[in-house]
Amino acid sequence: MELTDNIFAVTRKIRFAESDPAGIVFYPEFFRMFNDLFEDWMEDVIGVDFPVQFSKHQRMFPLVHVEVDFKRPRAMGQFLKLVFVLTGLGRSSMHFTIIGLDGDDNSGPEILRGQFVNCIASKTSQKSIPLPDDMRPAMEAYLKLCEGIGD
Repeated sequence: MELTDNIFAVTRKIRFAESDPAGIVFYPEFFRMFNDLFEDWMEDVIGVDFPVQFSKHQRMFPLVHVEVDFKRPRAMGQFLKLVFVLTGLGRSSMHFTIIGLDGDDNSGPEILRGQFVNCIASKTSQKSIPLPDDMRPAMEAYLKLCEGIGD
């Protein structure tokens, strides 16, 4: 997979606590990893401070759609590189793909691939709201960086 240094990715070691009795990742743990990656991308790339969003602005970022193909298991002690590829923006939604690769480089086999949609919503009304003007430009710039990745 061709990735530039500008594409957000995190490499992590699979821990005992994430494993089931067979020693492989218990699938709900992947969803925690996906959420962590989304939060890290929002903070590190977009500049969003999650605690401020929740407490001051009363905003949340719920997952509204997900499809994941798990292609290979990950065992305790192995490494997993999670790559965040933004694929689209809507009025209040962020569409993205997460690609999991074996190891710490971009040459390992694909472990998983998922398509996700998160939205931004008001904590008080529990309804979606438009992406704020202070977030959208950084998201649009990142979307351009992601063109053609993971196709």
